[in-house]
Amino acid sequence: MNLERNAKQALAMIGRWKSETEGNIAIIFALLTIPLFLLMGFAVDLQQVNTSKNRVQYILDSAVIAGAREMQAGKSDEKIKKYIKNYFESAMKAQGNNVDCADPVSTILSDSQDISVTVKCDQPTSIMHLMGTREIAFGVTSASTYGIGKVDIAFVFDVSGSMYGSKMTALKDAADTAIDVLIPEDDDGTTGEVRISMASYSSMVDAGDDYFKKVTNLNPSRTYYYTYTDRQKVGEETYCSRYRRNGTCRRWSTRDIYDDVEVTESKTINNTCVKERIGDEQFTDEDPGAYAWIEAAEAYGYMQNGRVKWYEETCNPIGPLPMTSNRDKLFDYIDDLNATGGTAGHLGIAWGWYLIAPDWDTVWPAGSDPYPYDEPDSAKAMIIMTDGEFNTQYDSSEGNSFEQSQKMCDAIKATDIKVYTVAFNAPKAGQQILAYCASGEDFAFTPESSEELKEAYTKIAQSISDLRIRY
Repeated sequence: MNLERNAKQALAMIGRWKSETEGNIAIIFALLTIPLFLLMGFAVDLQQVNTSKNRVQYILDSAVIAGAREMQAGKSDEKIKKYIKNYFESAMKAQGNNVDCADPVSTILSDSQDISVTVKCDQPTSIMHLMGTREIAFGVTSASTYGIGKVDIAFVFDVSGSMYGSKMTALKDAADTAIDVLIPEDDDGTTGEVRISMASYSSMVDAGDDYFKKVTNLNPSRTYYYTYTDRQKVGEETYCSRYRRNGTCRRWSTRDIYDDVEVTESKTINNTCVKERIGDEQFTDEDPGAYAWIEAAEAYGYMQNGRVKWYEETCNPIGPLPMTSNRDKLFDYIDDLNATGGTAGHLGIAWGWYLIAPDWDTVWPAGSDPYPYDEPDSAKAMIIMTDGEFNTQYDSSEGNSFEQSQKMCDAIKATDIKVYTVAFNAPKAGQQILAYCASGEDFAFTPESSEELKEAYTKIAQSISDLRIRY
């Protein structure tokens, strides 16, 4: 009984304590909520500032690059500063940022061709204004020095079916932007300092009407044959179909004679698609010739329902563009890109190399012959792009497309060609092979959006131009 009574008394005391403290706890919780809310708001505002700063940095870098190009064109310091200011303001307006930035302050050292630009900005706060902090100030600085020599560049575009639609639109926009950085609008194309070539790949590579025979030793128009055995009528024979009782023939008839006959049918195609190079020169930049030809697409006959059917190997019909400084030719090539077919990435990589390989001067027209690897004051670069994984190959003796790409990239980098890669919203396998091919971590880009793709190509173009950004 005593235990029961004591237990009841204890429960009663706990109940009274709970009722007396609930109010206090609620007050304490309410008081703690305020600083927690402000702390979360502080973090949100800081993240907004960081995002805005990165955007402003990118825009200012682009403005400085544009200003350096104006310097190269011989513009006065005042015109360069005005150009940078207008470029920055226009780009900021196009971005639609809510950041309030002052006019950029430019410093130009004409002797060293250095440009330094600083801009100060204010980012409105979302939460911190409740504490009286309505904006957070930050500054961004960018500088460049112009040091470009002769550069041979190869753009390699993935034009497989997965690039259809918005991806292709984004690629065209990003590539156009890179051309604007590498060859400014006021460049008349006669300096020869920057020359750009382009290759595209899908299931195969289109060698183009002008170059197919040079690389395969075959004509674009060619005939393929399919031989099969068919039972056909080869003649007739006369026989007695009705006899008399005495054994003489009353009625003579004829019947067909059949035998197995070898039949050959043909298929003429006009096709400039090419596959791997087979042999000792497969992973080299040796110019095509005896024992170094590139394999051509073929046509195959087969039987279906007693009739011959034909399968023709095809590719996206976009031939290579040898090196040029002509902006119109480059923009036209980009504009004509379309998407269809599989992804034979190792073939695209190979043709990007061929376009800037010195030994291939026997293939390309005059003026597009690549500089020697040891040409003074020169450099070579490739930009390899894909949105998928390399999944198509024809000569499996050297491995799949992924493995063949590794061998090709090893050989390319051994020549000191700088390899940039762009894995645009690509799966893990696609990112892996391009990371392997890149000349380093700083040369590999993995954009996920159209805006990030444009930024990636811009940064690559700036790097290739040796317009070095110093933060």
